[in-house]
Amino acid sequence: MKISKKFKMMKDKQELQCKSRGHLLLLHFFSLLATVFLVHLYIQWAQNDLDAGLVMNFVFAWHTEKFLISTGVLVTLGLWLWALVGNIRWANALLLLSGGILGMATYEKMLQRNEPVYPSDLKMLTEASFLLEMLNGRTLAALSFVFLLFLAFILYSLRQDKSKKTVKLGWKSRLPILITTSMALCYAGQFQQEGNLLKKAYDRTAYWIPYSQQMNYYNTGFVAGFLYNLSAAPMELPTDYSQEKIDELKATYQQLADEINAERTAAFPETNVIYIMNESFADPLELEGLDLQSDPIPFTRGLMETSYSGELLSQGYGGGTANIEFEALTGFSMEPFAANITTPYTQFLSSQDDFPSVVSRLEEAGFRTTAIHPYNTTMYKRLENYETLGFDSFLYEDTMTNTEKLDTNPYISDAAAYAEITAILKASEEKDFIHLVTMQNHTPYQNKYTVTPSAAETGIGSQTIRNYLQDLQYSDQALADLLAALQEWDEPTVVVFWGDHWPSVFGEDLYALNTIQNMHETPMFVYSNTEESQKDLGVTSPIYFFPEVLELSGSRVTAFEALLMELQEQVPAFEKTLYVNGDTGEYVSSREDLSDKARSLLADYDLIQYDTTTGNRYAESNGFFQLND
Repeated sequence: MKISKKFKMMKDKQELQCKSRGHLLLLHFFSLLATVFLVHLYIQWAQNDLDAGLVMNFVFAWHTEKFLISTGVLVTLGLWLWALVGNIRWANALLLLSGGILGMATYEKMLQRNEPVYPSDLKMLTEASFLLEMLNGRTLAALSFVFLLFLAFILYSLRQDKSKKTVKLGWKSRLPILITTSMALCYAGQFQQEGNLLKKAYDRTAYWIPYSQQMNYYNTGFVAGFLYNLSAAPMELPTDYSQEKIDELKATYQQLADEINAERTAAFPETNVIYIMNESFADPLELEGLDLQSDPIPFTRGLMETSYSGELLSQGYGGGTANIEFEALTGFSMEPFAANITTPYTQFLSSQDDFPSVVSRLEEAGFRTTAIHPYNTTMYKRLENYETLGFDSFLYEDTMTNTEKLDTNPYISDAAAYAEITAILKASEEKDFIHLVTMQNHTPYQNKYTVTPSAAETGIGSQTIRNYLQDLQYSDQALADLLAALQEWDEPTVVVFWGDHWPSVFGEDLYALNTIQNMHETPMFVYSNTEESQKDLGVTSPIYFFPEVLELSGSRVTAFEALLMELQEQVPAFEKTLYVNGDTGEYVSSREDLSDKARSLLADYDLIQYDTTTGNRYAESNGFFQLND
């Protein structure tokens, strides 16, 4: 009887322990739900410019169903983390840490670029030191505080683990949860695939806005917007895509090219060609609400009056350099891409073996092709992308000869980068194509120079803005020195110069006083050291740069360049929601507001871009990108 009683007591104790463990695990699960809910609210709050009212309306009034679906996605992620580490404290801490950092990144990117965080941005985590340099003191302090809290939690958890006060999830539970949640997350990663059930769940109430990801995230929530921008095919299949159609377009635009070439003597440019994409180079005198008392770019302004010049319609604001570069080097616009394609350099181009471009076109003509970026090779995977585009060599901060910096500016100066150009020209026996992406004017602008134009001289009280104005002055002078040197150079040389985008240094209030168009237009010109030709290009897009070079140098065009020239007459500049009507010169917000001919040309352009980026590359096979012998 004593043994039976003792056995019963042990059994009761085990059952009590099991019940206690089960209750504790249930509490752990509810703590995970609470953490997910708080993290989700926080990210929405960061995305909505710290407006708690908007968040409450989004969650409880306007978009409750979408919020619950998104919470389910985050709970799946939380369960995956719990199964992975086995400890609820660690799982919750990792959710809080990653959510905290993601929220801060979202807030900063919205503040500086009016864009949310995209999946492709996560690849920038390999450039953590560069990202930290761009943050202001307030954000750095907040980030440091988050990490200190996380470190304190780690120390606390280690002590708890040693005292065995933590109930861990056993492997018998962890393994099936890990497998199930891994499969669920992988399925969520196929969000853009046709028939995806998660996307169908959102589609019940979601109104996707593909042309504006800022509005898309606002309208559907951060999680849904993030999923919407996961990788998929660069473009949707046009209804009339086929090899026969591409061959038909080749015949059509080759005939147009033949007509243009009948009046041109040179097969290829008999000049050096230099592309200079100058970081954040813009014209502050064009801004409404900025009472600037001095001109920071007098040389550039004067030169534009005597050369091919105009305003570049930039795809970005406060950033997006690589996208403008992609357009200029390939002739393909960001506008026709699927909404989730936010950065071709990181999303698909680097995985290609080759890609038709200005670079490959000139390399075939015997040019030596050189890319220069006075920073590192990993930003936007430039090393891989430059190889894909066909550059012979790539010079960066570790391989450049000229690396001088100005004052306390952390970046290599424009003057040093331009000295690299002239050194290449002097050392080369072939014709050169040189593509430079500068860094001098890159954010941050706080404490960039010890001496800047004064408030009295500029009419600007902000020291940060005056740092940017000093950047522009140095850029303008460096450009004057470069072109003076090229004017004395005995080889014909054409320079295409443009600012990639406006910086966000002027703040939201000034941004609100100007039109969206104003904040996406930057100076550009095409200069020749042998031809004094003036042409008002108006507002133009980077895809049209090379046809202008060919016109200025009297060089023949391919069928693709003939298509670009025809398109330029009807749509001189275009990006998503911003189209310049060639008939009126006015901006419209949709293709539907353009003429029938413009829409027809854009449809032809879409087919060639789809074929090259997504399809079977029939255009490369039929010689669409090559001169007709």
